[in-house]
Amino acid sequence: MAFTIEIRFLGGLTETQIVVFETAANRWSEIITESLPPVQLANGDIVNDVRIDAQGVSIDGPSGILGQAGPTQLRPGSFLPATGMMRFDSADLARMEAESSLMDVIVHEMGHVLGFGTLWSAKFLNLIEGEGSENPVFLGKNTIREYRQLTNDDNVSSVPVANTGGKGTRDGHWREMVFDNELMTGFIDLGDNPLSRLSVAAFDDMGYNVDYDAADTYRLPAKETLALKVVDKNRQCRMCSRKIMRTDPVVLPESCYL
Repeated sequence: MAFTIEIRFLGGLTETQIVVFETAANRWSEIITESLPPVQLANGDIVNDVRIDAQGVSIDGPSGILGQAGPTQLRPGSFLPATGMMRFDSADLARMEAESSLMDVIVHEMGHVLGFGTLWSAKFLNLIEGEGSENPVFLGKNTIREYRQLTNDDNVSSVPVANTGGKGTRDGHWREMVFDNELMTGFIDLGDNPLSRLSVAAFDDMGYNVDYDAADTYRLPAKETLALKVVDKNRQCRMCSRKIMRTDPVVLPESCYL
């Protein structure tokens, strides 16, 4: 069966923002192709794939704290999410919608709810090495294969992970100074932000069934592009001044499986 994301809208979102969330969920359903085992929550609710609670709230106005997003309850064994949350500052949502960056941000943050960067640690999927160091790297075999294709280097043995930024950015994204405008770096760039085969492969490594053909076209940036980033870091960045808080997920008991 197809993978679906159920979104429970808890208020604070406009009709157009709700459409963005629904479109983002459909995008992930193109990437992830097969349903997850259904689970029953403590309150009796049954979740077939992933259920996300989405909400707009007043936090601190535009350009401060963006909000909080991540998984909240995980399946035992696989550690894949059953539930998650996406709670954003209404002022930031309105501004990003006006800037036409909201769709990229919501697809990006929904990826974190599904486990990208939030479930890589040794506590869960054990796919990252060097957390907190100057050179954290991703170790998934499928992602390494895709990175070898991008670099045309068969000797590559890991994939660079974000080594700058605060909690919620470093160790949880692809490295901006390597991958530039790829959607799952820690920054949203002006123009296109493709969701590449590299990111699709990360979900493959996490245990999802995926469709690589659903990825956007992407290639590594030219050295000149990266040099320009060093000169003017804020020219292309729309998220660097905003803080996103992560969740602390719990693992459901084995008895949750139906």
